[in-house]
Amino acid sequence: MLCYCPLLLYHYIYVFINKKKRKMKRIELKTRKLVRKIFNGISLTAVAFIFQACYGPGPDMYCDVKLTGTVISKTTGLPIKGIQVSVDEVPNFGSTDENGKFVIYATIDGWSYSADARANVHFRDIDNADNGHFADKTIIVETACKDEVKIDVELDEKQ
Repeated sequence: MLCYCPLLLYHYIYVFINKKKRKMKRIELKTRKLVRKIFNGISLTAVAFIFQACYGPGPDMYCDVKLTGTVISKTTGLPIKGIQVSVDEVPNFGSTDENGKFVIYATIDGWSYSADARANVHFRDIDNADNGHFADKTIIVETACKDEVKIDVELDEKQ
């Protein structure tokens, strides 16, 4: 039995060392997989960044337009104060000053490169009898995604 003892000891040492080696290999494989996943994520991010840098963002689907103009009375030809100017689906609105002039900024639906971007611009008398009574009017403005569009409007007096 003494003969087998060194062999058994050798066998147990061999098995113990192999278990350690296998465990180290598993840890090494998990580490490699983790590093590979991190590298792939960084590579994909770099490709997306380079693509954006080369080609830029896609075309804007909306046009930012500054609408300016004057509102005058059709019968007298004088400027009208206090007319509310608004655009469909735009929450902000403007009103005319003492000279009948207005400025309103609108974001209009339509492709940036499209020539048929349109806006419905509404004119409404909101100050009641201060300057007379004027009928509401809606006009369609073809903006074609210009930076600024000038509109001159004549309003009829209410009967």
